[in-house]
Amino acid sequence: MENVNESAPILKVEHVKKSFGDLHVLKDISFDLKAGEVLSIIGPSGSGKSTLLRCLTQLETVDGGLVQVDGKDMVVPNDSAKGPAVKYAPAKMLREIRLSTGLVFQNFNLFPHLTVLQNLCLAPVRVLGDGRKEARAMGRFLLKRMGLEGKENAYPCELSGGQQQRVSIARALAMNPKILFFDEPTSALDPELTGEVLKIIKKLAEDKMTMVIVTHEMAFARDVADKVIFMDGGVIVEQGTPDHVFRESGNERLAQFLSRFTNT
Repeated sequence: MENVNESAPILKVEHVKKSFGDLHVLKDISFDLKAGEVLSIIGPSGSGKSTLLRCLTQLETVDGGLVQVDGKDMVVPNDSAKGPAVKYAPAKMLREIRLSTGLVFQNFNLFPHLTVLQNLCLAPVRVLGDGRKEARAMGRFLLKRMGLEGKENAYPCELSGGQQQRVSIARALAMNPKILFFDEPTSALDPELTGEVLKIIKKLAEDKMTMVIVTHEMAFARDVADKVIFMDGGVIVEQGTPDHVFRESGNERLAQFLSRFTNT
């Protein structure tokens, strides 16, 4: 792992806002994350969690605030009185930032016409310029790490949901991201398959992969995270260590939310 400035966050978010027309989805979001840390984001549906991830991975643009990734300014407030409220980095810098992040979707998003190994090799070869032999070797290594050795030539339709999600994780890792984002990675899985995906994510946490995980799995959020954020209504209602958020916080809205989950 690269040497990093331990005092500087690898992800810095300050006063981020996002609206869709008159709907204010993100109202004032601020947090930071250091390299090697895991952040779990919890909250009810419609609280803005997935929109936040989409903004941080450049699938959506923000309307206000600052986002800094690995010391690079992705978007900053526009100090000029003219123009939009924020200013994005030049295209070359945005591409560098985009390549330093990975996103695992809840619905896998694998290419159905490609084999598992082809799914893993496509972006490293076409985007990073890796050699095909090198990409295939890395793909096989990652599949073994995911417990999917021997599935290289299978097509997504031949895999279970849990296996497809593990392929999705391997595909994201093949790009060697510095931050890995998960958008409810087990929501499309039945309970029997959820455990195998959570086990892989826990192993990544043990290996000090920097991760931001939106999840409805409360026990998992508590056990895997260094920090937890509870969102509701487009704002951060509570944040802190898992012990603080799950056991010590006196916030009534948080307590009401957690009361729906009996295993935390």
